[in-house]
Amino acid sequence: MSVYDHSAHVAEQTYRKLLRKDVRDGAMAGILAGGVLIILFFAYDLVYFRSLATPDFLSSAFFGGGERGEETIASLRSVRIGAFTTLHLVTFTFVGVLLARFFRFTQLRKTFLTGALYGLIVCTAVFSAGLQVTGAEMSVAPPWPPLLGGNFAAGLVMVVFLRRVQGVGPSG
Repeated sequence: MSVYDHSAHVAEQTYRKLLRKDVRDGAMAGILAGGVLIILFFAYDLVYFRSLATPDFLSSAFFGGGERGEETIASLRSVRIGAFTTLHLVTFTFVGVLLARFFRFTQLRKTFLTGALYGLIVCTAVFSAGLQVTGAEMSVAPPWPPLLGGNFAAGLVMVVFLRRVQGVGPSG
């Protein structure tokens, strides 16, 4: 005869509740961080009088086009950049969820240092892997100092948001 274990059911429900909370909060943290990075590179391109140069390069690396004069219609460039922006935000959503789960799994406090290192290491690794997979010409890629600075800022934004909605400690 089987015996119903109420404590196992409660533990499972608690786990599911925390997982949903981490996914929701991490996704929002990632979207905010991705948005901040978009704004930073938009400003960077404007300062150097190269409107949309960064998303144009990245979108042509990921989706092709742009470099060989294939796009004679400006709307094709806009669609390509829009598609890349969507991919960028989806990727950051995933990275944000990973950070929220990372904090839950490791039981680390949500410190600014951890967020900055996460941004520098994980976001830069994802960016580098994406460029390697696409075979993009690295000499035309955005320079490393602004890229690292942007990823540093993205990591901070994610941690600040997670601290705000979940608290500083891991149990949030």
